Amino acid sequence: MIEIKHRETGALLLSMDADSLAHANINGENLAYADFSGMDLTGIKIASCNLSEACFHSAKMDRCRIQNCGARRAVFTQASLIEANLSDNVMDFADFTEVDAVRCQFRHAKMNGGTFVKGNFTQCDFSFSELRGNFHGAILAKANLFGADLTSADLTSADLREADMTDARIQRADFNFAKMQGCIGTNGKAWGSAVKAPAKRPWWHIWGRGAAV
Repeated sequence: MIEIKHRETGALLLSMDADSLAHANINGENLAYADFSGMDLTGIKIASCNLSEACFHSAKMDRCRIQNCGARRAVFTQASLIEANLSDNVMDFADFTEVDAVRCQFRHAKMNGGTFVKGNFTQCDFSFSELRGNFHGAILAKANLFGADLTSADLTSADLREADMTDARIQRADFNFAKMQGCIGTNGKAWGSAVKAPAKRPWWHIWGRGAAV
């Protein structure tokens, strides 16, 4: 029997007749403040649940799928999220400090105010996500940041080598000491390269536009 308890009060939130939550299916439950810390959640599917303030510290969550959940202020510190799918969730102010999230998917996720410090997000898909958070020292090598919102994000000392930031919003973001080799900038070109402005036509070409030759 697996029991999931409130991480502050110890109250029972959910019990399942199983030896492990690996590959389990949980749907439509109120699991706010649930304590999943240290559990084996490999391949688990959690859909349409309230996961606000839930704790997944040091949990093994490889290849799990969490979808359409509210997980504001959830704690994922030091969790393993290799090839997991956390797309389409609201995870504002969640803590992903020191996670191992290689090839994890976060498409269209809302993670504003989140903490991603020193996490490994190599080859992650953050396309169209809201990421106005703290990525200090995070590894984002080869990450897909297409269309992501990184407004005012802290990317100091982050590894963004070969990441793709095409169409991303980076106003007021801090890239001090970041590794940017091979990174694709917001203009779809190599980081730091400017888009060439179209050549201006001489005034006599404009004046004579449409005139018979």
